[in-house]
Amino acid sequence: MRETRFLSSAALPWIAFLAVALAPLVMSSSWTNMAILTLLFIHLCIAWNLVGGIAGQFCIGHSLFLAAGAYTTTLLSLHLGISPWIGMFAGAALAAIIGVFIAWLSFRYELPPLSFALVTIALAMLGYLAISSIDFLGASRGLTLPVRGTPAMYQFRSDTTYYVVILIQVIVALALSMWLYHTKIGLYLRAVRDNERAAHAIGVPVLKYKMLAMAISAALTAFGGTFYAQYLQYVEPHTFAGINIVIQIILLTVVGGTGTVWGPVVGPLLLVPAGEWLRHSLGGSLPGVHLLVFGVLLVVVIRFAPDGLIGAFGRARQAWHFRRGTVKVATR
Repeated sequence: MRETRFLSSAALPWIAFLAVALAPLVMSSSWTNMAILTLLFIHLCIAWNLVGGIAGQFCIGHSLFLAAGAYTTTLLSLHLGISPWIGMFAGAALAAIIGVFIAWLSFRYELPPLSFALVTIALAMLGYLAISSIDFLGASRGLTLPVRGTPAMYQFRSDTTYYVVILIQVIVALALSMWLYHTKIGLYLRAVRDNERAAHAIGVPVLKYKMLAMAISAALTAFGGTFYAQYLQYVEPHTFAGINIVIQIILLTVVGGTGTVWGPVVGPLLLVPAGEWLRHSLGGSLPGVHLLVFGVLLVVVIRFAPDGLIGAFGRARQAWHFRRGTVKVATR
């Protein structure tokens, strides 16, 4: 009986997510672009949460990994004619190497959390300045992908196909996140997050698992960068290497609930469509209003639900079960 209840409770979020995710396939095509953007941010939030939430290492440098995926596949396609389906693995490998190097550089010398965050943002800004000034990378003007229009080159005639591709990426990333969370790797990462010294004292190889979390997170982010580049068919520093997109990723994850499996899904699922609606509705008269709304919502969540919407839902669910149990005891 307990096993059946566990399986049903574990399957319910998946059923709800897939029901919402598949809805745009039968809706008007005008919703497809917003749905693609929402799924892209879900993918990026899942990737960031692996290191920033589950492992508890606050990284602000994920624009480096996004740019690694976008620019690697673009350059390989432009200069060597290599399909982005192949190039995206090269981009993910490069991002993982960069992530491991940053993790080793920071954690090998036991930098405090604030110093690690500052190191990552400093390296991200250096990456942005480098990309903006190197002609081979398109500098500030960016690079435009040639229109080939063939699925073999990661280009499709219909936005619906792009939507299916990013939906598959999200499902894979979410399944990987859930698997990691419930394995020894996830247990060790949460132990490091909660008390690093205690984790080290019981034999957890802290540096190894921090580097592993960074590598997986970086690679997943690079896959998202590849998709975004192919969808836009254009790469430039502000979109792919700027700090703005990292701030959005962090805000969305915090609102949903860092360190949880479903928090990085709930945050973007609620806020990205709302933000896009505000931007299109009021952006002409009130530029940046969606960012203001995000900021206000973040303050409210931190004040009343510091562990995010998922944490608030969990507490409400526990309170409801407790009240049901109390009533049962009282009626016996």
